[in-house]
Amino acid sequence: MQNSQHMTSVTVRFLGPAADVAGHAEAVYELREPATLGTLIELIFARYPRLAERPGSVRFAVNQEYADASQTLRSSDEVAVIPPVSGG
Repeated sequence: MQNSQHMTSVTVRFLGPAADVAGHAEAVYELREPATLGTLIELIFARYPRLAERPGSVRFAVNQEYADASQTLRSSDEVAVIPPVSGG
């Protein structure tokens, strides 16, 4: 039986310390449609629990714009995982 579920393929870029936690700077995720940033965040936090240690400290951007969990994802979207930035 063939799976008729449509999939969305997004590229995730881990920036700075987030790349250290993930062990790589980029990964591709396949998500069932309808895909949202919230679904992707759950997958990322499940795979890399250290990123979820401080809720709210990691930000996410879709196609170079900050986004919230309700953002719909489409194939070829680029999601950036942005760790907390310190400095003054």
